[in-house]
Amino acid sequence: MIGNIVEWYDFALYTAATPLVFASLFFSSNISAFQNQIEAIGLFASGFIARPLGGIFFGALGDRHGHMVALRWTLFLIGGATTLIGLLPTYTMVGSLAPMLLLLLRLVQGAAAGGEWAGSILVVGGMLPDGPRKMVALALSQSGVAIGMVLGTAALWLVSHLSPADFLVWGWRVPFLATLPTVVLGVWLRSAMTDLKTTSSAKHTPRFPVWAIMRDYPIPLVRGIGLRLAENGGVYLITVFGLAYGHEKHVPDTLLLLALMIGLLADGISMPAAAWLAARWGAGRTYLSGILALALLIGPFFKLIEAGSTIAVISAFVLLLALGHAPTIAVEPFLLERLFPREVQYSGVALAHEVGAILAGGLSPLVAVFLYHAVGSVQAVTVYAFGLVICSAAALFFPCSLNRKSLSAASEMG
Repeated sequence: MIGNIVEWYDFALYTAATPLVFASLFFSSNISAFQNQIEAIGLFASGFIARPLGGIFFGALGDRHGHMVALRWTLFLIGGATTLIGLLPTYTMVGSLAPMLLLLLRLVQGAAAGGEWAGSILVVGGMLPDGPRKMVALALSQSGVAIGMVLGTAALWLVSHLSPADFLVWGWRVPFLATLPTVVLGVWLRSAMTDLKTTSSAKHTPRFPVWAIMRDYPIPLVRGIGLRLAENGGVYLITVFGLAYGHEKHVPDTLLLLALMIGLLADGISMPAAAWLAARWGAGRTYLSGILALALLIGPFFKLIEAGSTIAVISAFVLLLALGHAPTIAVEPFLLERLFPREVQYSGVALAHEVGAILAGGLSPLVAVFLYHAVGSVQAVTVYAFGLVICSAAALFFPCSLNRKSLSAASEMG
């Protein structure tokens, strides 16, 4: 969990800084606010393009040489890239070189994140036999993700209380530079851990695991990607477009960051509760309850942000993250883990997870901005969220027996 906290502190920091810092400091001021948002969120999305490549590389590394070997590298790379972002010159200093350097570091972040999630949940899952304890342990690992995101958001929220001039000149850099000691700690902790991967399975790992997955397990792969759409697309609609929408409606940035921070905390607290429910109710039903909550609450979420009061904005983030995201992410590791056999498990989970991240998480804020400005309201964004929910529901109930190599996942997921 500690490694996850460090990793996702870095990722959340970049996420929160995209609409609030990078849009104004790393792009030309001679363009419209809409173009500014598109460029900043487009650069944010670029990190998701690198994630499947990172998943392929680190998945193969983990399948063949051990999960902890891959996880040490993912943490080092994402932490190093985040620290360097805190040292970057802005557009007024070096012109168009500024967004290019930011893009480069964002791609490194994305590639490292692409190998992190799958490896971390497989390490946690490998410690325990199947059963309620394993499901709760996997959910707690996702609470580490939420805690890291809370800390990253909180760090930016704290420095946002500086004067606007100080915040934009130097304040925003402090949370990025503060990453360095935490990354050193995280790499040290992971170096001290024994790799729990079953090493006997490494000799059975294909030379090119990704090709073996696409050849032998195409249906589980598509199904895993589909499960990611509502969960990942939904959370980035909340955490990225939600901030941009609130900024557009003149909600103070400090309130938006506070609301997001409290919402992520509620998200992390709700995950073990969702796992407890899943152990009694079933992982598939728990996941379904989460995506239905997303569909029902996405419209009220935007209405509450529009209201602009402290209680309304905080309630918007708390309700949607705790009820619409926590039930899905709590059981998603359990669902994805069962789709692939051990010899290609790291690669399979990473590929499904990260391709889904491109199609949903990377594109959802960008699609939302386009839809909002094209239609002039968030109704189109709400319809888009409904579409993500329908796709994930179809993936949840799609028959797994159609793949080339039969798996037992259908009984666990349906």
